Amino acid sequence: MQNDNPGRGAALAAGAGPAPQGRSALWIRALSRLPLGVLYLVTGAVVWLARHVLRYRVAVARDNLRRCFPGCSHKQIESLLDLYYRHLGQVIAELLKVATMSAEELSARVRLVNLEAVHAETRAGRSVLLVGAHFCNWEWSLHGVALRVGVPMEAGYKPLHNAAADRELRKLRCRFGARLIAAKRLPREIARRRDTVRALALIADQVPLTQGRLWLKFLGRQTPFYPGPGEIAHSTGYAAFFAAMTRTRRGHYQIEFQPISAAGERLDPRSFTHRYARLLEALILAHPSDWTWTHRRWKLPCPEELTDAQTAPH
Repeated sequence: MQNDNPGRGAALAAGAGPAPQGRSALWIRALSRLPLGVLYLVTGAVVWLARHVLRYRVAVARDNLRRCFPGCSHKQIESLLDLYYRHLGQVIAELLKVATMSAEELSARVRLVNLEAVHAETRAGRSVLLVGAHFCNWEWSLHGVALRVGVPMEAGYKPLHNAAADRELRKLRCRFGARLIAAKRLPREIARRRDTVRALALIADQVPLTQGRLWLKFLGRQTPFYPGPGEIAHSTGYAAFFAAMTRTRRGHYQIEFQPISAAGERLDPRSFTHRYARLLEALILAHPSDWTWTHRRWKLPCPEELTDAQTAPH
């Protein structure tokens, strides 16, 4: 695999720039103008309070870690928990920094590996599906790819219930050219723009609250997944890649594009989701503190009639 890591001044994707929704709120821009090192101290203090005083989802995160890593001692679980909250503070600081960060600086902080495999598809006139997770800094992942993928970048997302918070988050997420599409509109938009070569980004590790969920063995536990990404890959025939993000040092990341399915392969959704789950599981096991453990990922009861054979890939 070759690396794609253009320095400052390299050509960035067309359309990158301020989001059409306008500038971020004044308080966000004020915080964003702080040096990143100072911003880390601010958000780190906030997250410390959330962890040790408010106890924000500490019980959820600890229970998730214990159940997924039953061989770890109490001390090891607490160490992972502390590191997870420390990384969460860094991600919050980095999200706020997007409001005033230049495209060149962000691009220099997110290194892309195997981008040439994605470019091979788009240069052949084929769209691609990029599937990620709530891992490391998934917000910078969107921006880092949008700046260098070379085609329109569209991302499915679930709007927040609070309209004001949703508006501000959209401004940050769209700042470098990405276009957000509400999940419920995604199938219609895919069909409407089927002749446009683009990169479609999806986060696929949320808890599926709708019917039709797929159950797979994941981190040693029966786990529900959305079938949507697999259904999109099957219906469109797009080549699909897992965007495996890792932290190289504080404020610097690497994204490796790992193949899930080839163009025209059209796996059935269960097999596609199983491949995705295995890639994500390997990433979590290698870097456990970088996944979002405060999510109630296993809050849905597993149907009693399911067996290990039924949750294996077809």
